[in-house]
Amino acid sequence: MPECDWRQPSGGDGGWDLSLLTGERDSDGRRLTEPSGYLTDGPINYKYKTKCTWLIEGYPNAVLRLRFNHFATECSWDHMYVYDGDSIYAPLIAVLSGLIVPEIRGNETVPEVVTTSGYALLHFFSDAAYNLTGFNIFYSINSCPNNCSGHGKCTTSVSVPSQVYCECDKYWKGEACDIPYCKANCGSPDHGYCDLTGEKLCVCNDSWQGPDCSLNVPSTESYWILPNVKPFSPSVGRASHKAVLHGKFMWV
Repeated sequence: MPECDWRQPSGGDGGWDLSLLTGERDSDGRRLTEPSGYLTDGPINYKYKTKCTWLIEGYPNAVLRLRFNHFATECSWDHMYVYDGDSIYAPLIAVLSGLIVPEIRGNETVPEVVTTSGYALLHFFSDAAYNLTGFNIFYSINSCPNNCSGHGKCTTSVSVPSQVYCECDKYWKGEACDIPYCKANCGSPDHGYCDLTGEKLCVCNDSWQGPDCSLNVPSTESYWILPNVKPFSPSVGRASHKAVLHGKFMWV
């Protein structure tokens, strides 16, 4: 197997020279032209002294998503550079190194990187010492973020037919439908219920409080809330405040 691998459904130029883009005559260059595909360092640990470059070609101003299914390199020594464009003169939007997405889930920090130029140039470099399991990156052009997280469907925009967006299920919100309106379903039915008819938030029973109805009444734990302030409402903003508990009342 080669030190750096690339996969796409069909087509692509396996011998394309990227030396003019990277300035490194010994770089191994790959051009990816399909709407989606994978790029990896190969099935085992990557080699030392590796230099690999990929250019993903979409079309101008398309959204291109890089999904990091796995990424583990020697921290601070072996790096993946991601440029939002077709050369190293394009904006550098990410430099990745270390354990970002491990074999066992739970420590993911950068699941997706997004470019908006319609292109992405990726360059991987490893030094002469320690090496790890490398990376497996799925790319897709004009796709929805994280496939709508399994909580919605990817829909074509009516106003801009070339763009897509997530249409979320009723209990979910956010660009990728990954934010629940009601966390843990408000502990239903014992703690409260999720009200989707109005502000779409938890309505707690008398003995419970908090954004997800998980805190007792009274409670010694503090929590944050985000008030929903409607436009042109008479609410007055403040930079700081004091709260005093007197009997069953709290004065702010």
